[in-house]
Amino acid sequence: MPELLWIRNDLRTEDNNALSSALEHSEDGVVALFICTPGSWTSDDWGSPRVTLLLESLRVYQASLEKLNIPLLVRTVGTYQDAAAVLEEVATEYGCRGVHAGLEFGLHEQSRDRNAAARLAVAGIPLHLHSDQVVIPPDDVRTKTGTNFKVFTPFRNAWNEELRRIGFPPAGTLTPAKPLDVESDRVPESLEGFPRWDGISAWTPGHQEAARRLREFMSGPIDSYHVDRNRPDTNGTSSLSPYFAVGAISPVTCLRPLVEQHGMDPATWPAGPSTWQSEIVWREFYRYVMHHNPRVSMRRPMQEWTEHLEWRDDEAGFTAWCEGRTGIEIVDAGMRQLAESGWMHNRVRMITAMFLTKNLLVDWRHGERFFARHLVDYDFPSNNGGWQWAASTGTDAAPYFRIFNPQRQADLFDPDRVYCDRWNPDFNPMITPPIVNLVETRRRAIEVFKHARTATT
Repeated sequence: MPELLWIRNDLRTEDNNALSSALEHSEDGVVALFICTPGSWTSDDWGSPRVTLLLESLRVYQASLEKLNIPLLVRTVGTYQDAAAVLEEVATEYGCRGVHAGLEFGLHEQSRDRNAAARLAVAGIPLHLHSDQVVIPPDDVRTKTGTNFKVFTPFRNAWNEELRRIGFPPAGTLTPAKPLDVESDRVPESLEGFPRWDGISAWTPGHQEAARRLREFMSGPIDSYHVDRNRPDTNGTSSLSPYFAVGAISPVTCLRPLVEQHGMDPATWPAGPSTWQSEIVWREFYRYVMHHNPRVSMRRPMQEWTEHLEWRDDEAGFTAWCEGRTGIEIVDAGMRQLAESGWMHNRVRMITAMFLTKNLLVDWRHGERFFARHLVDYDFPSNNGGWQWAASTGTDAAPYFRIFNPQRQADLFDPDRVYCDRWNPDFNPMITPPIVNLVETRRRAIEVFKHARTATT
């Protein structure tokens, strides 16, 4: 009886606990299954960049699975809730003894998995969920009183302490499964509602490319990451976010060489590696927040008083922001970079998000959805967390009175206008003047937030 590997956002062979477990428990081989759910992806605001990268990475992963004698089956259904029936059908058809999958933390994903587990249980087939999307599962990091963290720095301290307690996961090896007489399916190039994205040519898909980028980053750029990460005019980041999004690389894989080189206490690490480790823990924190606060998956603000904010219905302003026509040089450069490449530097994401939510006072959820549909690295908890941070509605968010001046940000982080000239070369303030006065709209935003805050106290 073979084992069934249910693939989701874990398109890699290294540090993949579900894959390792399926191989370890297999006596008669392993069959892999990927279920496309375009209906749910549409509801969750995925766009063609994200789906194209997913499918291309799946094709690369398929080749690696075949080297392990694991055939890949691909099925397409409507939504997550339809996945359980297909999973049971495949497991039963191939006489699978158990199903192995990576644990996911979204509200809809967990509902899908509960339905799948219940349906498989009727057929006498267990569903084994393995945590490797994060280094430490969300339920294993608590305050000293047993409650959940709401602020990042104490969370990171407790996270580091827990990792020292349990030890860093060792690297494993994979033994190929017993060959099966099962033919792999063809991975589709596109799906209905998600035409193939032309910009994929800028992103070599797959876990091998993710590993190459990691090695390149570790070979030098990480040393100055604490400085360069804020500079959109410098190639100072790892550019691994798209590979994290589809699970082509694991946070364990990323942190292992640092632990091996510098030890278990990031406080003693050099500034560059320590800062990058902190960014990875931020990624874990946003998953932690989503896991413990279902309202996040419902796109509701973490800070309930911000439900009373009076957002402006500014369709013209929102359209200008989307199209990179605000007359604010770095904001327009960022939005044009997103449109052309499917990616945006993180510092510029913060600048553009704060401009939309504070200077235009447009509801953060509009910007969150726009990013979701255009980012190749779209990842719900990270995207949602970033937007709620900028909008001052999230946990440990920027104080509502802390509002970036985008022009000052450009002076600080793109002083020679290298980034702006690349992505917004035709900028001319005489032709495209700013659509708002930054001083006046900052003042207005603070008053709106004050009013909402006092209305709930």
